[in-house]
Amino acid sequence: MSRFQIFKYFSVLLIGASISLFVFFSINNRYISNQKDLVDNAISRALIKIDDELNKITLVMESMGFFFENHDDVPQELFERFTSPYLSELRSIGALEWAPRILESEANSEDLEVPKITQTDSSGNFITAQSRKVHFPIALINPLEPLKDAVGFDNYSEEIRKEAIDQAIESKKTVLSAPIELVLKNNGFRGFLALKSVFNSETAEVKGVVAAIYRMDIFLRRTLKNELAIIDLAITDSLAQDNLLYTNREPLSLENRTNESTFKHIKAGNRVWNIEFSPKSKHYNFPHVLESYLVLILGLLTTGLLIYAIKVSDEHNDRLEARVILRTSELEASNKLKENLLREIHHRVKNNLQITSSLMNMQKRRLSSKEAITALSDSQARISAIALTHQKIYQDKDSKAVNLNDYLIDLMEYQKKISPFFTYKIDCPLITVDLDRAVPLALIISELVTNAVKHAYPDNTKYNELKIDVTRLDDESVLLCIKDNGKGLPENFDLDKAEGIGFEIIRALCRQISAQLNYESAENGTQFDLIFMNQSE
Repeated sequence: MSRFQIFKYFSVLLIGASISLFVFFSINNRYISNQKDLVDNAISRALIKIDDELNKITLVMESMGFFFENHDDVPQELFERFTSPYLSELRSIGALEWAPRILESEANSEDLEVPKITQTDSSGNFITAQSRKVHFPIALINPLEPLKDAVGFDNYSEEIRKEAIDQAIESKKTVLSAPIELVLKNNGFRGFLALKSVFNSETAEVKGVVAAIYRMDIFLRRTLKNELAIIDLAITDSLAQDNLLYTNREPLSLENRTNESTFKHIKAGNRVWNIEFSPKSKHYNFPHVLESYLVLILGLLTTGLLIYAIKVSDEHNDRLEARVILRTSELEASNKLKENLLREIHHRVKNNLQITSSLMNMQKRRLSSKEAITALSDSQARISAIALTHQKIYQDKDSKAVNLNDYLIDLMEYQKKISPFFTYKIDCPLITVDLDRAVPLALIISELVTNAVKHAYPDNTKYNELKIDVTRLDDESVLLCIKDNGKGLPENFDLDKAEGIGFEIIRALCRQISAQLNYESAENGTQFDLIFMNQSE
């Protein structure tokens, strides 16, 4: 497995896992956002409901205060008939009471509204109240039956209640007490009193106080029935050294939820309550939505299948590539073998032609006829031209073409060996001739050069020069010029009618390769122009 493949698989895995995790957390974050909105709405509703309930308390206290200002002697039955509608309507109220103001001098009077004034000891038991200048004992209470033991309890005997009564008298408004321990049925929960002082309309003296008794857990449970299913809360009284008024949270979880808590303040009559709201654990813990896990598993599974599919495809491509490489190497070996065989063929043809030329040379030595010797010499020159072509072919690396410049140089060197009384100049760019045209072109050039060397220079003492210029005319054609500075052709020379075997060979080969041969001749030399087709590389 290559590094690129490993990188590709890792990239697909990383992208797939990232997308899956992104969708996973997006779904859960959407749920968390919904839960946060749910908690925020619950907190807002809770604040509104608490404030609304406190406002109702004020109305009840004002109504009860007005009632007792206008009634001097109120029996229990009338009190219950007057207050029961409030208890039915405002179910968060634990009890309503009337506590008249009784001076110490009146405490033992037979006309006292209460049979006995009491207070509680350290254990919460009722005992006879201690002597003090003023008492505010409970004279009337509704409901009576469950709370009848509280009748006679002196509210002025306990410091927090006394402070609240004094504030109610001083302000003449409804006031709330600091957190208190209820004397009956508190079940360990704290509560508070809502108090309103009542004055004698004639003497302006304090007649007593009306009070609403609240046990905080019942107050909140009935007021915030739906909200407490979503949130926990802790309420402290800021004017009582943040004394805890209520909490429904487990002690061990208080610190753990600090970061999730929302702190609010609410004006509760004359007091300020600090309320810490905390969502229930199911509303702030990571939700682990089933849908998100299904998407995550599906995403990771899809990523795994995609990686597997890519791996299978890569393995298939690797096998195909191996086959291609094997087949390519086989073809290269086959081509190499064929090239070697072809080169060997050209080499053997060249050797055979040289052997033929040697045999003809041996034959020349036995002849006495000049015509026969000349004919054999001309044939030897032609055979040598062909042999030279085959030599260039097998010497070339690809054995597919002949370098024209190298061939012309070798041909002129061969001619100089036969007739050293001339010089030559070659101007040829890099042009290669394909195998189909190489041998015919070699014979044409050989014939033209041989004719020039044999017939153009009758005087070997002069400077005899042969120029060969090669020019590419376009992408498909090449011009080859052979020019000598000899005596020129006869005046009646006609290229198309020349009867020599050399020109017959030239005409036949020009037709074979579709070449065009022209000439110009004068006293100072002859020029043959050969135009042949040859594709540029």
